[in-house]
Amino acid sequence: MQNLFNSNPIVVNRDIARVLGLNETIVLQQINYWLEVNRKKNHNFRDGKYWTYNTIEEWREEFPFWSKETVKRIFKKLREMKLLLIGNYNTMKMDRTLWYTIDYEELKRLLPNAKEQNEPIQEVKITPPIPETSTKNSTKDINKSISQSNTIVKEEVVVREEKEERQIDRRNNPNNFNDDFKRILNNCYIDDLDESYRSAVSHAIKMLLLDIENNIKVKIGNTYIPSSMVKKDLEKLDHFTIEYAINKFKEISKTVKIKNPISYLSTCIYNAINEKKIEIDARLRYEGLV
Repeated sequence: MQNLFNSNPIVVNRDIARVLGLNETIVLQQINYWLEVNRKKNHNFRDGKYWTYNTIEEWREEFPFWSKETVKRIFKKLREMKLLLIGNYNTMKMDRTLWYTIDYEELKRLLPNAKEQNEPIQEVKITPPIPETSTKNSTKDINKSISQSNTIVKEEVVVREEKEERQIDRRNNPNNFNDDFKRILNNCYIDDLDESYRSAVSHAIKMLLLDIENNIKVKIGNTYIPSSMVKKDLEKLDHFTIEYAINKFKEISKTVKIKNPISYLSTCIYNAINEKKIEIDARLRYEGLV
């Protein structure tokens, strides 16, 4: 019996296990452990979060008491519960290893259910493993204006109101454009890009922001997209999405003569935001996580 704790023990939070299930809590615990390791070392910080990465086969090695299919099912369930976020920040384009982080806000939202177990949770906290093992409800805005709720309002009235709102916003926030521009460039780690593309990428992003500022809809390729949607998508831009867009631009320019390179690069950058999602989804399906 004394050998029970000679090997690395697994420590889990009982309150979380009551809500999520034991297997899911074990996996979440181990991911949290690696996120904490990266936080302390300031490694793998992307888009405001710390991440860890592994293939399913590598995660299987972390949990040798489960089969590969069991590991897949647990990861899939955590993703469906919106507790596990997935990204792809690999340096090599061909490397499709998935990156993982935990949505701690969603975990906090789920845990109040544990109060029914007569052990109220004071704080959402996942206990780190000992010792170290290795290297929705959303509220919708109900205050709709008459023009928004009236189904027969003419389009030009809506357009005028949107323009007025944007003008008011600009008056109240004179530096809003520059702040947005700088923030997006910082998120993209612009200085880490190929030097020959830095200026072009910066210009292309500025063009997109100016289009958002001055138009109700932005032309992306041959499609007109609402400015609000384009602005929301641009917040998702990161270094790897930009690199993806540059590679697409390079591929196309080999076979097609591009009349307006900066404008075309803007289109590549915007399209890359959703194209990268499709690649991640394809990888998830290959791994059996969807």
